[in-house]
Parts: sequence; structure tokens; C-alpha cells
Amino acid sequence: TLENWQGERGAFEADLMTDVMPLVEANYSVRPGADSTAIVGLSMGGGQSLSVGLSRLDTFGWIGAFSAAPRDVTDDERLADLLAQPDKPHLVWVGCGTDDFLFERNEKFLAWLTENGVAHTAHITDGGHTWPIWREYLEEFLPLIFRD
Repeated sequence: TLENWQGERGAFEADLMTDVMPLVEANYSVRPGADSTAIVGLSMGGGQSLSVGLSRLDTFGWIGAFSAAPRDVTDDERLADLLAQPDKPHLVWVGCGTDDFLFERNEKFLAWLTENGVAHTAHITDGGHTWPIWREYLEEFLPLIFRD
């Protein structure tokens, strides 16, 4: 189920931070730092991108979620830094279709961002939980990242 990944979030985050990112930095010419690092995902990966990205503002400056499965953040102590630093991250971009089975969860998450004064872009479209929607979101998201 969608809730099962929440228990696995720690393992995903550990793998990303201790294995994947160091591997990329060691083998590719990448600029370090949050100003040059983005995290984006779709569906469950969108929820993971939000969870990890919003709790690691020192690492990720650009965060995107397409038809995400966001977790309940209403009492998440890991987001204290987000609420205390209104200038970070540079971008929180959340896209979801009105026919997506995750639409209500995205609406609740977007409402929480608004209520807490977290700058974000809500991109609500027609459509469901499908690849054509995600391709459109990616095309719209990519030109927005790594800008001054």
C-alpha cells in the first residue's frame, strides 16, 4: 500500500544520501550544494522527494513532486527548518491531475504549505495518474530549476 513506503522512507533516504549522491558526485562533474541540487519524483517517488527534500534544505534547493503520495506533514518535526527558513528551498513544485486518485492528498499537502507560509507552486491540471501527465510536468518543471 501507499502507506508502506513511509516505514521504508528511512532506508530510501539513507541509500540516497550515503550511496547514490556520493556515487554521482564521485563520477560526474556536478556542482555541490543546495543551490545546484534538485530532487523530483512521481507518485511514491514524489512523496519521497517531498519528504527527503523538505527535511534536507542544506542539500536540496529545488523540489518537485508529480502526482505525489505525500505523507501527513501536519506534525512532522523534521520540517521545523522549512518553517523557520522562508527563503528555502528555491522551489517547491507540486503537480497533480484532478482525476488522480492522489488528488485529495495533494490538495491537503498544498493547503498545509499555504497555511504555514511555505512558498510553492501548485500546478493542478486535468487528468489522472498517467505517464503523459508526468511528461508534461517534467517539461514544465525543468526550465524552472537552477535559476538565480
